[in-house]
Amino acid sequence: MSYKATIVDLPDLTLMVVRVDEFPSGIKAAWDRLESKLSSLKGRKFYAASRYEGPQMAYFVGVVPASDGEVTALGLPTMTIKGGKYARAKLLDWPNHTEKVGQIFSELTRDFPMDPNGWALEYYRSQSELHLLIPLAEPQGLKM
Repeated sequence: MSYKATIVDLPDLTLMVVRVDEFPSGIKAAWDRLESKLSSLKGRKFYAASRYEGPQMAYFVGVVPASDGEVTALGLPTMTIKGGKYARAKLLDWPNHTEKVGQIFSELTRDFPMDPNGWALEYYRSQSELHLLIPLAEPQGLKM
C-alpha cells in the first residue's frame, strides 16, 4: 500500500448535508451551497460521505452542526454516520493532489474489509490535511 493506514475508532457523526447532484462534476457546487448557508467556516468540521447505491455514486458534503438550533435554523437535511472502527489514510497537501483520493480509497478497500452498508468518509481536517476513511466490516462469527 502506498499510504500508511491506521485503524481508528470514530463516534457516531451527525452531519448537515447537501447531496451532490452529479458525481464528480457537481462536488464544487454542493460545497458552495453548503458553505453559503454557514455564518462562518472557522472551526467547523467538514466531511464528505460516499457509497455506491447500485451503479450510482451517492455523495454528500457535510458539516458537523454547531448546535441543534443551527440544524433547525438552516433547514438542511441531516444524516447520521455510524461510528465504529475505520481504516484511515492521510493525504497531505490535498488541494494539489485530489486525483489521488480515488486511488487511496481503492487501496483501502482492497486492503481492508469494508462494511457494505457504511459510508466512505473524507474528513477535511485542515486546508492541507485530508483523512480518508472506510468503515470496517465486523469479523464474521463474532458478536460485539
